Amino acid sequence: MDYNRDNPLRVRTLRHLRGRLHHDFLVTLATRLLDSGEQEDLNSAISLYREALQLPAPHPERSASLNDLATALSMRFKQSGRHEDLEEAISLHREALELFPAPHPLRSSSLNNIANVLLTRFEQSGRQEDLEEAISLHREALDLFPAPHPLRSTSLNSIAVALLTRFEQSGRQEDLKEAISLHREALRLRPAPHLLRSSSLHNLATALSTRFGRSGRHKDLEEAISLHREVLELLPAPHPLRPSSLNNIAAALLTRFEQFGRHQDLEEAISLHREALQLRPAPHSERSTSLNNLAKALSTRFKQSGRHEDLKEAISLYREALELLPATHLLRSSSLNDIAAALKTRFEQSGRQEDLEEAISLHRAALQLRPAPHPDRSISLNNLANALWARFDQSGRHEDLEEAISLHREALEVLPATHPLRSSSLNNIGYALLKQFEQSGRQEDLEEAISLNREVLEVLPAPHPDRSASLHSIAYALRTRFEQSGRQEDLEEAISLHREALQLRPAPHLDRSSSLNDIAAALSTRFEQSGRHEDLEEAISLHRKALELRPAPHPDRSTSLNNLAKVLWARFDQSGRYEDLEEEISLHREALQLQPAPHPDRSISLNNLAAALSTRFDRSRRHEDLEKAISLLREALEVLPATHPLRPSSLNNVGTALLKRLEQSGRHEDLEEAISLYREALKLGPRSSSLNNLAIALSTRFEQSGRHEDLEEAILFLQDALGLLATGHPSICEYSLNLGNTFMRAYTHFNDLGDLQRAMDVFRKAVACETAPASRRFRAAREWASHADFSTHDSALDAYQAAIELLPRLAMLSLDLSSRQQALTSFTDGLACAAATCAIQSGEFERAVELLEEGRAVFWSQALQLRTPMTDLREVAPGLEETLRDISHALEQGSLRDVSWDVSDNSQQRMSMEHEAGRLRRLNDKWLATLEEARKLKGFEDFLRPQRISTLLGAAAEGPVVILNASKGGCAALILTSLNGVQHVPLALTFADVTVLVDLMRIATAPGHGDLTHSASIRGHVGGLLQQVLPSTTLQLMRQSWESRDMTRGQTNSDFQVILAVLWQSVVRHVFHSLGLEKSDMPPNLWWCPTGPFTFLPIHAAGMYNAGEPQCVSDYVVSSYTPTITALLGDMPVSDPFKMMVVIEPNTPNQNELPYTIDELQRIESHVPEKDLIKFNSANVKEVLLYLPTISIAHFACHGYQHPENPLESALMLYGGPLKVSKLTKQPTPNVRLAFLGACQTATGDKTLPDEAIHVASTLLFAGFQGVIATMWSICDEDGPKVADAFYKYLYRKKPSTIADMFQPDTREAAQALHVAVDKLRSEGVSFKRWVPFIHMGSIQKTWFRKGTKPIKAQQKGHSSWNDPFIREGSPVEAFTKSKVRPQRVK
Repeated sequence: MDYNRDNPLRVRTLRHLRGRLHHDFLVTLATRLLDSGEQEDLNSAISLYREALQLPAPHPERSASLNDLATALSMRFKQSGRHEDLEEAISLHREALELFPAPHPLRSSSLNNIANVLLTRFEQSGRQEDLEEAISLHREALDLFPAPHPLRSTSLNSIAVALLTRFEQSGRQEDLKEAISLHREALRLRPAPHLLRSSSLHNLATALSTRFGRSGRHKDLEEAISLHREVLELLPAPHPLRPSSLNNIAAALLTRFEQFGRHQDLEEAISLHREALQLRPAPHSERSTSLNNLAKALSTRFKQSGRHEDLKEAISLYREALELLPATHLLRSSSLNDIAAALKTRFEQSGRQEDLEEAISLHRAALQLRPAPHPDRSISLNNLANALWARFDQSGRHEDLEEAISLHREALEVLPATHPLRSSSLNNIGYALLKQFEQSGRQEDLEEAISLNREVLEVLPAPHPDRSASLHSIAYALRTRFEQSGRQEDLEEAISLHREALQLRPAPHLDRSSSLNDIAAALSTRFEQSGRHEDLEEAISLHRKALELRPAPHPDRSTSLNNLAKVLWARFDQSGRYEDLEEEISLHREALQLQPAPHPDRSISLNNLAAALSTRFDRSRRHEDLEKAISLLREALEVLPATHPLRPSSLNNVGTALLKRLEQSGRHEDLEEAISLYREALKLGPRSSSLNNLAIALSTRFEQSGRHEDLEEAILFLQDALGLLATGHPSICEYSLNLGNTFMRAYTHFNDLGDLQRAMDVFRKAVACETAPASRRFRAAREWASHADFSTHDSALDAYQAAIELLPRLAMLSLDLSSRQQALTSFTDGLACAAATCAIQSGEFERAVELLEEGRAVFWSQALQLRTPMTDLREVAPGLEETLRDISHALEQGSLRDVSWDVSDNSQQRMSMEHEAGRLRRLNDKWLATLEEARKLKGFEDFLRPQRISTLLGAAAEGPVVILNASKGGCAALILTSLNGVQHVPLALTFADVTVLVDLMRIATAPGHGDLTHSASIRGHVGGLLQQVLPSTTLQLMRQSWESRDMTRGQTNSDFQVILAVLWQSVVRHVFHSLGLEKSDMPPNLWWCPTGPFTFLPIHAAGMYNAGEPQCVSDYVVSSYTPTITALLGDMPVSDPFKMMVVIEPNTPNQNELPYTIDELQRIESHVPEKDLIKFNSANVKEVLLYLPTISIAHFACHGYQHPENPLESALMLYGGPLKVSKLTKQPTPNVRLAFLGACQTATGDKTLPDEAIHVASTLLFAGFQGVIATMWSICDEDGPKVADAFYKYLYRKKPSTIADMFQPDTREAAQALHVAVDKLRSEGVSFKRWVPFIHMGSIQKTWFRKGTKPIKAQQKGHSSWNDPFIREGSPVEAFTKSKVRPQRVK
């Protein structure tokens, strides 16, 4: 063939060769430029690739050129964020794919290329379809590589990476599981010595590390480390990939250190990073990466040990890495961020302002290198925002906070709705807004923060791996709103969200311990608000579980130790359990040992241990504890530089400890130093808490020195502290209370009525702060009432009224019964009695009655409110009536729920309980709102409010009601009669007198009383009391009898004679004189309504039994008791047919035998027709509760038990188990009229809640019984049949008009029947201890109509109509003879 110059074939051949050479030259040059990482070189490379692509089609290298250009464009996109580059890259790869139709051997590579750029676009935009298509393309590529194709392992790895991406986005466990499976298959296809085995080992290790990070499976992390070590063995020095392998092992070891705290892992990681750095000497292209890795490891060691040289070296390494990256390098912005983060850490530890300023400057420089639309711009925006927030937190510059929020908002704007990082950005804004709210109090910031967090939660459905973190964020925001507004539903939802987060972190999830701590913290908050002990107990249990998950040397163990110590202190504060305090101190000591100097958190542990020792000093007065506490606090202060953000708090703590030492030693220098420290804290930032503390110290100095300027300054500082608080801030209550006390101090010293008025005004402001917890408002109201009462200020009654009105908020209807009782135990403490005394002293006797009625028996008043008929409302507003009826039913049922828990309960069970608590809380709010709506109706202004005096006087229709009030301000009787209203009778007894009588009564009635002796204080007090109230002749006889009591074993009559004589002389005779009562064979009915310590005294038995002419209460009246006036206002139930249930328990397990109960049943059978009887011998609780709604009279002859700590656990002891008060409250009893409790202690109240009347007898009154026969202490077994016999003989006596077949007992005569029965027992000469305990409680009001009979006429007021053969004859006979020991009905 002729190859001359003009030959066409030769020309085409030469052109092809020149084109091929030109293409190869362009590609080579472009590739070299691409490797430099410089922006200009990258742009030049793209231009060269475009030129190479201009070769005419169908050039055999066109597909390669398409891929080369697409790769370069992808790189430029990652650097600049230009979306058009990414879109063009995808288009080019799709064009290349079209050049490789199936079954072209290069089609699989092209499929993988498209899949990879689609993954890149998904990571930027969050477009789910890109991720799904990428996975689909990788699967198609894999199908083209059946085993044993040499490229199958590569395709397996590609699919696995895509599936891991989808797992991280959706949380689908099956994706993670498949990814690990695919990596394992790829590894099997690459046995040693396969060149790519190290790559597969690395990929599998990475996937296992991911699963460990989500599930906490330790074996995954251990296998990952093992795989990385195998990789390293395959890459001996000087293999170019050995440094990367070293870094991978180091990263895995750091993860294990962060989980388990094994310091050898941290040390090895640092050593491996140093070796990797040595293998990358300058000017190695990856040296900057190794510098950064080593710096991060050193930063981690600094955070654990506090070694400043580690942080210093880390910053130096970061700076060296930055110098290796010119201004246009792709990684320079990341390096700037790394240095900035390290400098910010150093600032947080040292307070060096220049570090923070440089950090901000570096973050700004990094942001400039990531102009819009750079894919990492949002990260830089957030980093800069966080640094500005740190400066705001340190300096208070609001412009920094505003800019931080603006930057967070911009970061959000650059992320499309589906972007994977959008949820993080929303969280950042929410957190910043929360911080802004905490500074400014702007409610809209808080609301927006909550709204943003809810938006995050919506885009992260379960099982998304980030959902648990989002649940934590919204729970934190809700807790913040709760602390600001006191909205209980926010706290309930926060607890529920924390529980859901815990469910998403099952053991051994890495963050499970954090979730346990979150729930515990929220439960602790709820305990502080409601006093629910089960919350505190669960919080302690959860913190213990969290601590178990952080064994030494876990890096977070010290945090868990401190958390557990805190809740143990709370329990100690509540219960006084000394072992809790000792454990708290032990835990703080361990935490301190885990944080040796110069650990960055050592100051926190020093402060915590000091606080615990200070508390122990408060209890034990061990001066070494206080001295050690002060020493620890000083050490904490020394390690905090002047600019450290925690220094103000530490200064305040030292000042507070010094003030405490001042109270003990009076060392004036302590006070001066405390004031100096408070002033220094104030200079570091105008914080309201510092102002408050300084004011208290200055007020104390005023007390010592009388320096008027100190008091003026204290008042000024407290006013300034209040001025810093936003409207509605919860601390307004506390600071106003302190200001009020300071004004009162000024008034006490200078007697300026203006100070008194100002104190009353700020006390009123404290109480009116509705965002503060009800407990704080109540404390402020008590302080207000105390000061106003003492100063005779005209606001005293308003203060008492405010405190009493807060009681229902402390014991809300949405709480269970036990929690309500606990809340009342914590707060009531004689409040109503003090309020009544104040009203009496003001001459407002009717208001005194109203205050007593509203402030006592709150437990029952609330419950009765739910059972009140609403017939009148139904006629006017049937819709409102129906709503209230439905709510009341739901609340009543909810209050009976079981809130007990066990450590074995799962999260779902606890969540269910929390949801129920939240539902009931909302119902409680709806109940209150609906009540207010009803009260707007004409004629319903007082609907379901506490009863007015006009209504209460109706309780005296059948006889006088005598309220006996006892408070530290004095004792008095208030007599209610239907004709004369309220009469006031002053009593000579003091509160201390009544209390001593109660102590004496407890000695006289205690089992084994013969071994008890009177204390010197009781002897002295009683002796003085006898001298004061008794006539001289009677006094001499009684004193001789009483003083000989201790020498006569087993005799307590002398004690009873003293108690009953004092009650007669000091109380009863004055009441009877006011009523004009005289001895009578037909005594009228009278109701005693004792308050405070009077509730433990037998007023009904008061009398002069040793006088020449004996006289006692029963000579004048038939006594009944009532826990409240309202309890006498109910209607008598109508029951037909009549039934009586008798329960006897002669042989209750684990109790003393009661053989006389069999005799008791026989006595009852002799009076009650068989057809009317339902009898149980050895009953179980279920049977009794089943019959209660159907019977008219219930008689129990059994042991009784008064629980010393929880009266709701008091019970009648049946053979089948205890019939508890808590169970009786749940039982509706529509037909019952009378209960006879022939058991012990059935009317014994709780000594901590004397005005709440929580015992078995009052429970039955609440449940619907019209009257109850009960006992004030243990009774003798053989007395039960005697009293029952006489009692029922009287009730079932034949009357002239009675038709035998239709006769039913008139239970309105129960009080008179007991009067007769006890009189008969007395006539046998038994001791006081045996006949005095029997009492009648309840009403005899309202005529009872039986079906088919005429109504029984009510007796004439003031007289009884019975005529019984056992009427008392002559004077009572005292029994001083020795008798055999009789079984006592007592547990």
